[in-house]
Amino acid sequence: MEYEYVDDPHAELVRKVAWLKWGSIIETVSYLLLLTFWLSGHDLLTAMVGSLHGMIWMGFVGMLVGLRVPMRWTWTWVALAVVTGPIGAVLVYERIRRQGVPEDATAR
Repeated sequence: MEYEYVDDPHAELVRKVAWLKWGSIIETVSYLLLLTFWLSGHDLLTAMVGSLHGMIWMGFVGMLVGLRVPMRWTWTWVALAVVTGPIGAVLVYERIRRQGVPEDATAR
């Protein structure tokens, strides 16, 4: 079975952007879990979910920076998404949902 993204750089970019879209959802949910445990005073759960959230956040930021050029996003927009935390993840999700992948863009 031959996959379409093997020879098509645009399809590869679409696949990567789909992972970023899911990553933004997971990042936001992990933040909400962390906030819930922190506000309820569960120190052990806060530490455990905090570590997990930190790893998810780093992966999200890495994907965001890696897809900046093919998606034609400015450093200002990427910095805004990173600095605003889970709100930035929602912004990334919405931008991908509304604008999608540029037709002539290809993965590197």
